Amino acid sequence: MIRFITKATTRTLCCFAAGALWAILSPQAAWAAQSPGTIGAVTATRQETQDPSSADTGIEWTTGWSYGARGALTLLRAESLEPGFGFSGFAVLPLTADLEIEGEIGYQTMSTKSNGLPAGRLAMFPIRATLRVQLWRFAGAKPYAGGGAGIYLNRFSLDQSVLDDLAQVGFAASANVNPGIGLHAAGGLEWQRDRFHFGVDVKYVFGQADAVSTVVDQLTSQVFRETSKLDLDGFWIAAGARFSF
Repeated sequence: MIRFITKATTRTLCCFAAGALWAILSPQAAWAAQSPGTIGAVTATRQETQDPSSADTGIEWTTGWSYGARGALTLLRAESLEPGFGFSGFAVLPLTADLEIEGEIGYQTMSTKSNGLPAGRLAMFPIRATLRVQLWRFAGAKPYAGGGAGIYLNRFSLDQSVLDDLAQVGFAASANVNPGIGLHAAGGLEWQRDRFHFGVDVKYVFGQADAVSTVVDQLTSQVFRETSKLDLDGFWIAAGARFSF
């Protein structure tokens, strides 16, 4: 009987001791699981997993605006316009690892032929916004595709020879191209070296603008005005660089 009581008492004390030990250790384990160091390690691990940069891409992931410049060649479909040359300044802001928005303002100049528009020179000032999607990354290269919209401000000046010829027969003339609105598709390839990005960008623009020609008979003061559509469709091919701060 005494042996039975002793065994029961021993088992009871062991149960109480095990329960006390568990009560002491379990809050510490829970606190350790929720400690800032552990949370920071888990967060760092998650951030490292989600970081788009990796050793084999050669690309450093950067945030914030980057700024650059490009030289551009314009090949528009309008038969009255020669190929043009110019430049633009642009800025890029990453929205996510693979999505960027680009703002661009530029200057382009091109000569006109005799058909469609009178002989002269067209200066174009494009203001464009483009949404770009990174397609993939390899060896520091980042091909992208996208699209956007823009406003095309224009200034047209007639050749002095045209003005002189009209003045000899008693006429004065002027011509202008109104602002146009266009959509565009874009694609390109950039190479990143540290915080420098070197790239080629191609845009195809869809748009129109009104061209207005005015001739005044200096003897009768009669005004002749003609409005026609100027096709802005065509390629904009550019190359340049930008820098990430």
